[in-house]
Amino acid sequence: MNHSLLYQGSRTQLVSQLLYFDEEKLGFLNQYFPERSKERVTAEALLSCYCVTLEQLLADFNEEQLNSRVLIGSQLTLRYLEDGETDIYTIVFPNQAEPSDSKVSMLSPVGMQLLLAEVGSTRRLKVPSGELDVVVESIKFVNSGEVGQVI
Repeated sequence: MNHSLLYQGSRTQLVSQLLYFDEEKLGFLNQYFPERSKERVTAEALLSCYCVTLEQLLADFNEEQLNSRVLIGSQLTLRYLEDGETDIYTIVFPNQAEPSDSKVSMLSPVGMQLLLAEVGSTRRLKVPSGELDVVVESIKFVNSGEVGQVI
């Protein structure tokens, strides 16, 4: 497929995400966090920050910007500082999550901790077994952030 078509498709997909969250953020939050809770407040703040980031990215859209932060639809390579091993994950909408296929929901604990991370940044991920220090080695937007039928 033509590189410019993929690039334009990425832009279209991010605009769709922005429109979706502008119109459906409350319904989305109600779907996954029906009760007022700390998790809901955290998710709401993250979505607000995500939308601001998308607006900034779309205002000066280029491939470097597209692949500089973890977005919904980004594939990222993580390097674990403890042992140097790497894993590749794709951040997706909750209904597209497939842990066995390394597709992580953006609302999962790990997904929320990685969303908006920058290339080269170090993150301390809180996981059920404790904490893991990771470096975001690379990010590539792979058009896996389709809004589709989320709710």
